[in-house]
Amino acid sequence: MSRTVIIGGGIAGLATAYALHERGCEFVLIESAPRWGGKIVTAQEQGFTVEGGPDSFITQKAGGLELCRKLGLEDQLVGSNSGEAAKTYIYSSGQLQAMPEGMMLMAPTMILPFLRSRLISWPGKLRMGLEIFIPRKHGNEDESLAGFVRRRLGNELLNKIAGPLMGGIHAADPERLSLRSTFPMFIEMERKHRSLTLGMMKRAKPVAGQIPGAKRPSMFMTLRGGLQQLSDALVARLPPESLRANCGVSAVRREGELYRVELSDGTSLLADDVVIATPSYVAAGLLRPIDAGLADQLSAIRYVSTATVSLGYKRSDVAHPLIGAGFIVPHSEGRKITACSWSSAKFNHRAPEDSVLLRVFLGGAQSEALAEQHEDELVRIAREELCIILGITATPVLVKAYRWHKANPQYDCGHEQRLIAIEQTLTRLPGLHVVGAAYRGAGIPDCIQSGTKAAQAIAARHSSDESCQSESIAMYIKS
Repeated sequence: MSRTVIIGGGIAGLATAYALHERGCEFVLIESAPRWGGKIVTAQEQGFTVEGGPDSFITQKAGGLELCRKLGLEDQLVGSNSGEAAKTYIYSSGQLQAMPEGMMLMAPTMILPFLRSRLISWPGKLRMGLEIFIPRKHGNEDESLAGFVRRRLGNELLNKIAGPLMGGIHAADPERLSLRSTFPMFIEMERKHRSLTLGMMKRAKPVAGQIPGAKRPSMFMTLRGGLQQLSDALVARLPPESLRANCGVSAVRREGELYRVELSDGTSLLADDVVIATPSYVAAGLLRPIDAGLADQLSAIRYVSTATVSLGYKRSDVAHPLIGAGFIVPHSEGRKITACSWSSAKFNHRAPEDSVLLRVFLGGAQSEALAEQHEDELVRIAREELCIILGITATPVLVKAYRWHKANPQYDCGHEQRLIAIEQTLTRLPGLHVVGAAYRGAGIPDCIQSGTKAAQAIAARHSSDESCQSESIAMYIKS
């Protein structure tokens, strides 16, 4: 009987285990921490629903929605609020300026709202307007987000909108962030339409056959009780005897066609397949006894630290209307926070009726040291910044801080070539797979999809194994 050992109990490891279990395959899921879910953690306190890590998943990628439906969580799905409640602000020159209506990430799809906006200066608007005359870029070399935006739309848009917004999604430095590995649609848009602005305008037009005025599905979804409902539901579906939390792994070694997984308690497991669903630098340490070159390739993927501070207030203590999803802070503004999500306005069921919930983000590639401080200092900084930006002086009724040390993989320029090298090495090591946020997408749907693809890959490998009905599971990073 074939058996798979999955190392890492975050969403990628859990999705891998669930896909294995669906196919009747034997597995052991190992997690070094006492809890499952990794960065997915939800706290329910005093009527507040606080997310420590991600607070939602994108619906344009099907993995998150599909898994929620399989798990019977469809009635718990909650979309982000739309209209005015979805408006995003930019902190610029000491004020919150609304993102111009019709902005799609970094290019306007509507001219008049953009022209009326005070966020971008007239010279900056003129530079953006010249984008329709800029020729396509030739060549296939990887380009940073900053290089692309600067070349097509100018420095002001890069510094005020594209950098903090798009770089912020990955907690990244725009000067190092690979456009091909994070926002490839813009490369294709330039190739197809020459002008990014014209391409975005065409993309924004209603699809033929779409009913006028019909409500589009929300781009972001969460669960009524928080995203931990997802990881908890996965754990509940898995056989308890296959789950080993509070269990460390010290190394993975090859024994003929099998793999021996050495545990921190001195015991070991023998497996046909091994799925490593940890940060890539952890995977590198585990796999060095098997292939030092592979370990070096995995170690080359950088990680940065971030932190979140959630603050609950009585509504009467906050003068700002908080109509919108929140604000982002350009690095050039010199503030200590990178963004603030107005959680109770962004999603329903996040705070009691008489209260509001705000979530402050710190750290990332451009200010990583701030995220490494003690929780008390993080809270102090968050409150001080909210006092300056939103005028909030009241004492919060709820405070929750989470630090995520080296938890955010960086898709630097050259990331695609690094993945190709990793994949080529893995082809020489049948039964060994790496999965998770470090490879082909850091979002929840990406991690779920990686587990599903791993199931398919191992199914093919064990197609004649009756005990697994052609399937076992491990992680597969090819998209």
